[in-house]
Order: sequence, then C-alpha cells, then structure tokens
Amino acid sequence: MALSGSIKDFGLPDIFQLIGLQRKTGTLTLKRDAEQVTVVFENGMVVASDTIGKRIEDKLGHVLVKTGRLTRERLEEALAVQKQTLQRLGHVLVETGALAPKDLKAALAVQVQQTLFRLFRWKEGEYAFDSTDSVDYDRDNTNPMSADFILMEGIRMVDEWPIIEKKIPSMDLVFKSAVDPRLVELSGGSDDGGLDEMFAGMGGDAAKGAAGPAASKIKLTPDEHRVYQHVDGSNTVQQVVDSVGALEFEVCRTLFDLLNRNIIAPAGKGATRGAEAAAEAAAASPVLGYAALAAAILLTLAAVGMHRGAAFGLIGVPSALTPPLAALELDATRTRLARVDQAIRAFALGTGAAPTSLEELVTAGLVDGRHLRAIDGRAFVYAPAEGGYTLGIGENDPQPLRRTLAAR
Repeated sequence: MALSGSIKDFGLPDIFQLIGLQRKTGTLTLKRDAEQVTVVFENGMVVASDTIGKRIEDKLGHVLVKTGRLTRERLEEALAVQKQTLQRLGHVLVETGALAPKDLKAALAVQVQQTLFRLFRWKEGEYAFDSTDSVDYDRDNTNPMSADFILMEGIRMVDEWPIIEKKIPSMDLVFKSAVDPRLVELSGGSDDGGLDEMFAGMGGDAAKGAAGPAASKIKLTPDEHRVYQHVDGSNTVQQVVDSVGALEFEVCRTLFDLLNRNIIAPAGKGATRGAEAAAEAAAASPVLGYAALAAAILLTLAAVGMHRGAAFGLIGVPSALTPPLAALELDATRTRLARVDQAIRAFALGTGAAPTSLEELVTAGLVDGRHLRAIDGRAFVYAPAEGGYTLGIGENDPQPLRRTLAAR
C-alpha cells in the first residue's frame, strides 16, 4: 500500500484508521521540521513508536528513575550492559532483576502512548507508510494497541486540551494544596457510600483549608490521589507528570479537575527545563554558570512570550481555541456523559440490571471515576427506574438521557 503525503491533506485519524482497517504491517514515519516520529504496526495494531533524537529507551530510563521504580545507579549499570550486549534496555533491566516485568510493560505503554497522542496535536507535516512482511519490536514486554483505541483517545485528548489549557497554560506552572491535607482520603471503592460522600467537602470549609468533621472528608480516586501527592507548592506541572509516570494529558486533566473542585490552587511558576540545566551548569562551573543562567533566563522569557496565547501548541502559532469556552466545556461534558451511558448499558448487559449507583461502574472497571462529573465539577445525576434509567448533567439538565433497557 503506497501511503504518503501531507497531514494537512490527509489527517492522522484517517491515516491510523486506514492502516487499522486494512490490518497492515509496517512503519509509519511522520516528519515536522526537525522532528521525526516512527510508529510501528503489526496487523493493524500499534506495537511501537519512537522519536528521532529522543529514543524511547532514553525516555524510559528517565521515567523509571523519576517515578522511583529504578535507582540512578541501577540504570547506569543496565546502560553499561546494554552498550556491551546491544540488547534492549528493558530486557537488560528485567534480566538483571532491576525491574519487574509488569513495571516495564506499564512504563513502555505510557511512553508509546505519550508519543502517539502528541502526534494528534500536529497541524502540519509529512507522512509515509512503508509496508513490510514483518516488524521488529519487544514482543515480550509490549501489549499491542488497536488503531481504534488510539483514535478514540487521541480525538478525546484534542477535544479537551483547549479547555484544560485555559487553566493550565504552561507546563512550568506550580500548584499547591488548597485544602487541609488531613481532609483528603483515598477512595475505598465500593464502600465509598456513593457519589454524595465522594463529593462531600468540596466546598465550604473544606475548600478554604479548614479542618472539619469526618463528613467533610474529600475522597479522591487512586489516580487523583497519586497526582495530588506530588502537588507540593514547588513541583511544576512537568515535574508532576514525570513523577507520576502517567500520560501528560491524563495528569493535566486530573490537575484541571482538582482545580475545579478547589482542592488545589495556583502557586506561581517554577524553573523551566532550560533554567534548571543552567543552574546545574552554574553549580559545576561558577564562571561559565552565570553566563549560561543569563542566557537561559532570556530564552525562558522569550518562550513564555511566544506561548502566551498558544500553550501546548507550536511556538509562534496561536491557539486553536476559537469557539466560546462554555460551548467547549459542554461538548466535553457530553462526551463524558456518553461514556458513562455506554458503561451503564454494558453493566446491564452483563448483570441483567442497571447499576444502583454510578460508583458500581467504577468498581466494575467500566469507567474512570473522573468521568462521573461534568468538566465544571458537577456530579452527574443518575436515577435507575423500572426497565431503564435517567442520566443527566446536574439537577437541572434540560436534556437528560432517558434509556429503556431490553428485557433479558
């Protein structure tokens, strides 16, 4: 299959869909200026991705150290072995006992998805697909991903980014806790007591940081709690992303939700990567360090100026956010509502009845707990009924979903 051209003429969603539908095996190469990304497919499934200049294994080692799954010393030892044997870094880490296989698989999946989802923010570039009989990748530690999954998640990310960037316009922002940390608890799953308890304490004294009774406890899902733990008033958004070891989009979306619930608040800006590198250089060489630090500060100011209206975008290119924010928020909320609606029907199909509460969907692993509320933080209203259910955005939703379930 000869497939090549410009992303402007044939978008990434169309490219992925075509390769997936035709179950092709080969390598898709995408170029934009000095950037080059390769995506490897086997029978229409994504099995690997890499970025020229920033190899996936280099990023893998960085993430494993940042998340505490691997020490810097063990990484250096593994890299030395890799250099001698030319084996994959992941293989070396597992064989030497430095890393558990499940941790390697999870980290590789995050890195591959991170690379792929960033592609969906490309507005221009060239692509070419080279079809082959077979491809080489780490079969032992890779879980192939369907093109449909990549498409759904990529499009959802693109839809929600403009909303997120209104409150998180820079990866150098720093956030702090806006509540007393003693009020924050990890959600216990099926014993949470439903949505009322889950969202208790999100306003009033809790939002002001005052200690309150047990009823004012703020319960977070495991993913939310993991992000919240790294919000300490000094970590930048990028540092939180690195420390959590999850997708950049997922971490930013969680921070956005925590901001909407008044659980965290802005605390200024932190050092950019360039400034951090300059500081390290200054520590190593004071004479050269001052010049490097001054240059980094100038570059930082220039970058901030260029990105003021185009966060998460290309330098110098204005933001794609043109519709009113309220309309974007409503669209994103309706998308979440549709996901919950699908989960309810899947639950009913498997058990023979609709769930008694939306929390049962989370316990069953059918939906993310963060999807049980609107973008602005309002809890979805759900009411099971005889033979069906009603699902809406808040108490006064003018267009609630009313479903009838087929009898078994």
